[in-house]
Amino acid sequence: MPSTNYAYVNGRFVPENEATVSIFDRGFLYGHGVFETMRVYGGRIFRAQDHIERLLAGLRALSIESVFSREELRAVCRVLTEKNEVIQGVARVYRTCDSTIVTVRPSSLEPRDLTAIISNVRIDPTLSPYKTANRLPYILAQEQAAIEGANEAVLLNGAGRVVEFATGNLFVVKDGRLFTPPLDDGPLPGVTRHAVLTLARELRISTSETGFGPEFLETADEVFATNSLIEIAPVTNWGQTQQLTHRLQEAYRDLIREELGL
Repeated sequence: MPSTNYAYVNGRFVPENEATVSIFDRGFLYGHGVFETMRVYGGRIFRAQDHIERLLAGLRALSIESVFSREELRAVCRVLTEKNEVIQGVARVYRTCDSTIVTVRPSSLEPRDLTAIISNVRIDPTLSPYKTANRLPYILAQEQAAIEGANEAVLLNGAGRVVEFATGNLFVVKDGRLFTPPLDDGPLPGVTRHAVLTLARELRISTSETGFGPEFLETADEVFATNSLIEIAPVTNWGQTQQLTHRLQEAYRDLIREELGL
């Protein structure tokens, strides 16, 4: 059955099954584009402004013109949320040098636990701070994880330090302290990552943005992944407990309810 959802493509709201871009679009041909994926709660996008600011930073880094202002992008997302009657779901903005595509789709994303491996894929810290359309290193890492029976993969940089998961930022809990790789090591400056660091400080949890190798995961008390869709997800094959992870999960959900008035 065809989708009844609408998408925004290059100036027009069209049914999803009629949404097309040129076969010569550089995003399609070369992955020359930037995207953002956002979570919809109660018909509203959480921290849309933060996501749009990161999108614009990525466009500047790739020398792609933004054809919309911040306010116009948010307006397009709001229109699609209403047209598609999305209460809980996912909004996605994709901008290449040739096209602008926005989708908002219903989705019930349930909390889940993860298992992970250390991938042999290395990432380029020149591009990793941006959500570019070229996701090949992350896809290869996830395929390696699937082959080894896991559903996530840890990527390292050229110096052998932990950077992030294939689909999110990485946190370690050890001796009551919270650790995450520093931005200088190459992780995406995640919107959820920033929220978790802020919440941890408000909860008087000691935080440290410091580099570490994969061996640090083996001695962790807790490990969890974050992104805007999965929120905060425990990684169960490392660590012995999830006590602090659960505290942060509750605080994060309280933050969403407070900010969106839910």
